[in-house]
Amino acid sequence: MRRLALVTNMLVRNIFSLSKSLFYHYNTMASKTNCIIGEPVPRVTRSAIKRKLSSSIEQSAALSTDNLSKESETLKTPKKISVVKAESKDKPYKKEKPTEEETCDPDSSLANSKSKSRKARSEGSAHKDLKGNGKLSKVIKEKAKKSAKTASETSVTKSTVPKPEMVIPEIVIPINKPSIKREDGPSPWNGTIKYDNKIFLGAHISAAGGLENAIKNAMNIGASSFALFVKNQRQWVSKPMENGTVERFKAACAENNFSPHLILPHGSYLMNCGSNDPTVLAKSRANLLDEVQRCERLGILYYNIHPGSSCGKGSREEAIKSISDSINWVHDQTPGSKVSIVLENMCRQGFTIGGDFSDLAEIIQQVFDHSRIGVCLDTCHALAAGYDLATCQGFDSFLEEFERVIGFRYLVAVHLNDSEGEVGCHRDRHASIGKGKIGIEGFRRIINCPRFRDIPVVLETPFISDDHYKQEILLLKSLAQSGTICA
Repeated sequence: MRRLALVTNMLVRNIFSLSKSLFYHYNTMASKTNCIIGEPVPRVTRSAIKRKLSSSIEQSAALSTDNLSKESETLKTPKKISVVKAESKDKPYKKEKPTEEETCDPDSSLANSKSKSRKARSEGSAHKDLKGNGKLSKVIKEKAKKSAKTASETSVTKSTVPKPEMVIPEIVIPINKPSIKREDGPSPWNGTIKYDNKIFLGAHISAAGGLENAIKNAMNIGASSFALFVKNQRQWVSKPMENGTVERFKAACAENNFSPHLILPHGSYLMNCGSNDPTVLAKSRANLLDEVQRCERLGILYYNIHPGSSCGKGSREEAIKSISDSINWVHDQTPGSKVSIVLENMCRQGFTIGGDFSDLAEIIQQVFDHSRIGVCLDTCHALAAGYDLATCQGFDSFLEEFERVIGFRYLVAVHLNDSEGEVGCHRDRHASIGKGKIGIEGFRRIINCPRFRDIPVVLETPFISDDHYKQEILLLKSLAQSGTICA
């Protein structure tokens, strides 16, 4: 009995709340639709509420029975399911027995079903919320028609418009570049120099306080060859050399028995003879000419430069031609000079020229006077360019390729540097001897190579102190065979 009382109490409360909501609903709808401004709102009686309540209960009961009958019918009739095979590794994606409702898009049926359900929900909610408001219901119907039209148009475009084909880039086949034969042109070095089949070790020396101080600094570290800058390498223009500087330098070389072919000045890092910028190219050529003339006055035979770079603003061929034209121009401006311009191999970083031996070979081929052109091999640059100098096989292939493409008659100097980077890293990162990827055993093979005799073999390792250079030279001497080191 207690439970029955509770149930009846809850039922009465629900009927009371429903009657209040209906009372409020009919009053508001009457105020919105049937009322004219200035007239009173018609009053809804309790008998009308009871009649409306009973009719709504009957309608809800009828709707619930209809829904139950529809659900039972759908359960009895099984749905048609389109079976899709899983994509295998060998066969492409394909549907089996597609129905008429499906389009070329594999996800179209799923998308259409989702859009239909969303549309039904939105229309149902709009119908419930906007019952009696004719204008808004018409707007919603028009929007629904437009959305259905756009959906059909997109499905048609998906099925009719073909997919763009994949563009496969052309495979660029490397060109076999011509090699320089050894009989092409005379030897770049002076034939009057006496060779002793020795190893001439040295380092890049400071010339602070005067060029003649470079000889003293070289002697202090136990060097038999050396490199230097003949002017400030960070400035385009420097003051001319005085005659006294030239005389003191030559006197110091003669006093310490330094042969001219064992001194290797390095060109300014500002130069770029491969540039297509007219201003940079003009400055580079003027600097190249100035430093060659300084070497001529000092009695030095070799002058080492980095070939240059296209900087990504021109082709490799244009940069090579610009470099060779610059060398030819300097040769024309210095007739009768014995100074050879020495090209250094690079590490293939960015757009630099000289990382491949064929780059240097093409420059030499385009230079008219082969007696004034040479090559300097840098061990760090070679390893970074992809030549594995740490192994016996890699070092042998490095020497074989140089002989085949350029020829050892053009080799006039070596830069000894270990490399911080791995083989083929394309990074110019010098390291102390034995502290990099070439290692002690790699330098043992390099220092004992017969091809590196009677030419300047110069350290360009990171400068720590003069004493550190001295210790590195002693280390290399300990790796060399007895009787091969020049005292």
